[in-house]
Amino acid sequence: MGAWDMGPFENDGALDLLDELGGTADPAGALAGAMREILAQGDYVESPEMSGVVAAACLVGARLIGSEPAAVAAEWLEANPFEVDAGLRGLAVSTLDRATRPGDNELYELWEDADGIQAWLDKLTPYRRALA
Repeated sequence: MGAWDMGPFENDGALDLLDELGGTADPAGALAGAMREILAQGDYVESPEMSGVVAAACLVGARLIGSEPAAVAAEWLEANPFEVDAGLRGLAVSTLDRATRPGDNELYELWEDADGIQAWLDKLTPYRRALA
C-alpha cells in the first residue's frame, strides 16, 4: 500500500528519494543534484519525481527552521547533517516554484483535480518562508 497525503514527506515519491539519498557522504550535494535534475527538465514532470524533489527542497527549509514535525524527515535530518548555503537555498526555492506552477507537473494537477491545491500549498508555506 502506498503513502499519499498532503505533507511533503507523506508520499511514496518523497519517501523513495529520502531513502535513496540517505547516508551519502555529501547530503547537501545529493539534495542539490536531485533538485538540479528536475529543474533541468524542460518538459512535464510526473508526480513521483516532483514529490521527491519537493521533499528535498522542504528538507533544506526544515534545516533552516531548525526543527521538523514529520518524524521521517526529522530522522533524516538528524542522520544526514548538512549546511545550507545560498546555492542550495536557491535550488530549493526554484524547485518549490516549479512544483507550484500550474500546468508544469502532475503533482500540482493531482492536487488541483482533488480540490486540495490550497491545502497542499499551505503545507509548503513554512518551508517557503524559511527559504525566503
